[in-house]
Amino acid sequence: MSQSIRLNGALIEAAKRQATLFHRSPPQQIEHWAAIGQVMEQALSYPALEKVVRAVGRKDLDQALAVVGTPEGVAKAHGVIRRTSKSKSARAK
Repeated sequence: MSQSIRLNGALIEAAKRQATLFHRSPPQQIEHWAAIGQVMEQALSYPALEKVVRAVGRKDLDQALAVVGTPEGVAKAHGVIRRTSKSKSARAK
């Protein structure tokens, strides 16, 4: 069943840009992100989430999550992936 909802304009614009890269429509992209969010929310147990909130603070966590889809957030994620991939490959040798 389809339903109309209001979404933040910045989210819609980000979905349009990302959707183009992966040959999806903007609604398909938002559904894709929602599916990832559902998996991640289930994967993070409450105690793990509570530890993250304690470590960084709720306000800081909310601010970090707000930049996830931005160019800055994507660049930071790529940096973390590169660093962790290098350290894992070095340990494997």
